[in-house]
Amino acid sequence: MAFALYLSFYSWDFIGPMKFVGLENYVKAFREIWRGINGAPPFFAPFFVGMRNIFLYTAVVVPVQTILAIILAVLANQRIKGVTFFKVSYFLPSVTCSVIVSLIFVWLFQKNGLINYLISRVIPGFSPNWLMDDRYALWAIMLVAIWGTSGNLMVSFLAALQAIPNELYEAAIIDGAGVIRRFFNITLPLLKPMIAYAVVLGTIGCLQMFDLSFVMTGGGPAYATYTMALDIYNTAFINLDPGLASAKAWILFALTFVITYFVQKKYGTLRA
Repeated sequence: MAFALYLSFYSWDFIGPMKFVGLENYVKAFREIWRGINGAPPFFAPFFVGMRNIFLYTAVVVPVQTILAIILAVLANQRIKGVTFFKVSYFLPSVTCSVIVSLIFVWLFQKNGLINYLISRVIPGFSPNWLMDDRYALWAIMLVAIWGTSGNLMVSFLAALQAIPNELYEAAIIDGAGVIRRFFNITLPLLKPMIAYAVVLGTIGCLQMFDLSFVMTGGGPAYATYTMALDIYNTAFINLDPGLASAKAWILFALTFVITYFVQKKYGTLRA
């Protein structure tokens, strides 16, 4: 991190001598953002496009994966036959290599793939080319991310659920509280610290998303799945400008820090 900060003030191509340029790399990065705000084509403002895409990605993935994880944890906390098998099944995607998962879903999302076959049984004639259509590509990646992360969060929520004293539920039952009322008046309030934890970790992971976009689409089509982390990679290793890439990386770090700080301050344990 220290070297990246140092490098962000220099111009370098990995081979020649390093040249001190001061804040020029940061100016270039913010200039890309400004061009994007003013409607420049994606090619002239890739960092802004990555920022816009990742904000949408985070706004969808974090709430959905958190809610789904809570639902799965509640189901896994029931004393029913075969619950251990379902716990393992839900958690399995979290310990699977993301590159392997991406390659499998590239096959599943093909125009003639399994996903379109299943959808066609419900909506005849609807078979988009998910990863090659800029209207659907990012949403397809969101589905993969939610599927891959909900099980991991489920384990955390399951541990939090099992820490809630049974006496609270027994007292609520005596008072005539039903299942829904017990969930919203007992379970959900006591899960608040874990929800804050899940939202913070989910936000950090989403803002830095790289692997799914890199493997499944390469940021395409038409920059539809381009992310800030992918732009940092391309700037450093495709355009051979590690100085500018380091400046962008520190902007991403600052953005992630600020967002997660305020989320934690509002919903977590931080206090002013």
